[in-house]
Amino acid sequence: MSSSEAAAPAHALPRVVGILGAGRAGTALARAIARIPRLSPGTTAPRVMVAGTRRPAAVQRHLTIYAPEAVAVSAEDLAAEAELVVVAVPREALDDVDPLTLAGPATRAVVDLTNTWGDEPVPAWLDDDGAPGTVRIAEHWAAAGLRVPVVRAFSEISHHDLGDAGRATAPRRALAVGTEPADATADPAAVAAARDTVIALVTAMGFDAVPYTGLDRAGILEPGAAGFGTAHDAGRLATLLADAPIG
Repeated sequence: MSSSEAAAPAHALPRVVGILGAGRAGTALARAIARIPRLSPGTTAPRVMVAGTRRPAAVQRHLTIYAPEAVAVSAEDLAAEAELVVVAVPREALDDVDPLTLAGPATRAVVDLTNTWGDEPVPAWLDDDGAPGTVRIAEHWAAAGLRVPVVRAFSEISHHDLGDAGRATAPRRALAVGTEPADATADPAAVAAARDTVIALVTAMGFDAVPYTGLDRAGILEPGAAGFGTAHDAGRLATLLADAPIG
């Protein structure tokens, strides 16, 4: 393992992952999680729950085709059981997401997987002010009462690659895992646990996790930037993140 890569304790792998959004990104993530036992023999894949805008029965029919090992549930049931919640909806739909329903008693982290695409309309509070979207999303959710850490992950890779680019052995593609500085939060231990949870999942899925501190660095991972859509190894991705403009 290179100095750019990160590992998390095996017990950090979540037992239940909840995905809010049953579109291409959400179902690709569900498929990637289902591949874990093939990539990491002896490792049990987390149970995956998916909630969408339609009734669970309708979402389940969709999942039967695109993510057959996932289970459709309501958003309320997803938050109640998931140890890791991944928000995989279009940014234009973020006003329909109630931050207070994103996390339940077992939730260690909420992952922002969203991106802004071209002229896509977004909520007024997310209009570009020069800060990466995840910074504003995390601030908005915290102001609304979300009390678990927000992690930026899985956003810089296409849904095609997310679903099938994981590898059991090197060379492996690197994926970034971003958090705010632990010492700048009220609960540093919770931030560390959130980071380790996502790192464990990324690693089990067959990618090299590259952690970075400061969500304001995430702009380098958004569409049009150097970290987006390109298969980097851990060293190159770590360099891009270290050199990313902040503030």
